[in-house]
Amino acid sequence: MMRRVWFIVAALLCMFVLAALFTPWRDMTSAAKNYVAWRVQAGKPNQADVMIPMADGVRLATDVYLPSAQGALPTVLMRLPYGKRSYGEVRFWVDKLTRRGFVVVAQDMRGRHGSEGVFAPYPHAGSDGVATLDWITAQPWSNGRVGTLGCSALGEAQLMLAAQAHPAHRAMVPIAAGGAIGSLDGSHSYFSTFEGGVFGLATGAGWFGEQGGKTPARSGAIPTDPARALPHLPLIDVVRQMRSDSTDYEAFLMSFENSDFWRNAGYVTGAEPFATPALFIDTWHDPGIRSTLQLAQAVAQKAVETRTIIAAGTHCGYLGSDQDTLVGDLAVELEVPFGFVETIISFLSQHLADGPALELPELSYFSLVENKWRGASDWPPKGAEEVSFYLSEGQVLDSQHPTEETQAWQFRSDPMNPVPSVGGALCCTGDPDALEGPVFQNSIEGRDDLLLFTSAPFKNLLLLAGPIRATLQVSADVLDTDLVLRLTDVDPQGRSLLLQEGALRMRYRAGVEHPELMEPGQTYGVTIEMRDIAYLLRAGHRLRLHVAGSSFPRLERNLNTGGANWDETQGISANITIHSDAARPSSVTVYVLDE
Repeated sequence: MMRRVWFIVAALLCMFVLAALFTPWRDMTSAAKNYVAWRVQAGKPNQADVMIPMADGVRLATDVYLPSAQGALPTVLMRLPYGKRSYGEVRFWVDKLTRRGFVVVAQDMRGRHGSEGVFAPYPHAGSDGVATLDWITAQPWSNGRVGTLGCSALGEAQLMLAAQAHPAHRAMVPIAAGGAIGSLDGSHSYFSTFEGGVFGLATGAGWFGEQGGKTPARSGAIPTDPARALPHLPLIDVVRQMRSDSTDYEAFLMSFENSDFWRNAGYVTGAEPFATPALFIDTWHDPGIRSTLQLAQAVAQKAVETRTIIAAGTHCGYLGSDQDTLVGDLAVELEVPFGFVETIISFLSQHLADGPALELPELSYFSLVENKWRGASDWPPKGAEEVSFYLSEGQVLDSQHPTEETQAWQFRSDPMNPVPSVGGALCCTGDPDALEGPVFQNSIEGRDDLLLFTSAPFKNLLLLAGPIRATLQVSADVLDTDLVLRLTDVDPQGRSLLLQEGALRMRYRAGVEHPELMEPGQTYGVTIEMRDIAYLLRAGHRLRLHVAGSSFPRLERNLNTGGANWDETQGISANITIHSDAARPSSVTVYVLDE
């Protein structure tokens, strides 16, 4: 999902000065530290607002920053919707890269800020990127090799460009770019706004409400009030509560099942002829973490050099987590910093300027709680084995396969009284007070519409390393409903810390390509993907599975009618039953690395 600018630059500077004065640096979140890192002055561009013509004649405003070195030089291109001269990430990398002999080219995307045309995510990202590469390689300062770099929207656009296989595109560093995924591996997460067919309301409506303007005059962040707007029904009108001009929010909602819409918008299907060496970077609590791992695998399968780094942190918070920090309620204490800046520059130098080869494993990942960087050639790492915990009598998570008669647990999901979201897979909400990432869940664990299944305390350490998924046997008395699952780490004091979460709209239980309403009372076997994690469970801790029908406002509410949902104003309650027996057990499965 594309990264927004939370406040104007002056407000950000004031906030972080105050934070430095009144908050211990170590206790600042990784996202806050990331913004501090971006507050640099890069100087003025050597060539400002060059209007580069695209294939259809639309001109895009482009700045060029030249290093002091002379001759034919390597270039790094950053394309973005956030304002090429004001956005902190661009200034940060201009400062770092020009010092090392790179030209940096920063460009406003079509329809944004200084560029002409109409913005949309991202039907023109590939062709506009190609036209820009053609222009760069024709300049006297270019050595003919171009790399791309940036987080979120700046990363997603790189993958759309890489899909064009332009010969000058010699390296890419997509960071937190899982939003580029389309139908690849059955994901259908598009812009990181869908999860198991459920629209990510806080993220999706938050971004379009604050940043979704389609023309230069409507570019930039506008003040919004998500708390007032997000409960509005029908869902299709939520962003209209925040802004009066048009955005792509409505098209996203109405087009979810339209594969041609997303294919034409450039989202990755897996059929792309990727040929650009890639360094993927993400964080465990970015909403698109699973999509990033899938995209990296898709590029690597084209026999292209691919490296992936997964750090602690939330969306685009990788720089802030390269030091002692907090991610949600989880402390991160580093033995040794990874050194992201030097790693990125070394990768770009290798492919753009014949620098030495970057010595990294295929995958570098940070193990949470263990506070240790690990390397692997595959994901899940070799040696990690599936371990299933079965939903059993007494609402216990039991490692033993059930042998008892059928167990059943029922709860009532009322869309007009949804389970509140507490942290989790969020970004870009427009709400500066929104909690993100691994946050304690105790405040919601007493609700009647939330089932809890808890393991016995573990006698030994348990190192989780891989995807998390649940397999459930489910029935309901409605035509359609949602399942929202969370896995938490319960410490001896009873604090229940979110590890990861996932959701499924029941009509998509056989895949987005095969939507089918439920038959009330019939039991269905379903799988819910709950993202990935590397996390050390300490001895004496327990695993806990949440099973609910909602998580609001992180996810839209299913009104449970079986209708389109986005155009409805009235909902009904769903009585949802989870079944489990020896023949068809319900379970949650993790990968455990035994060392």
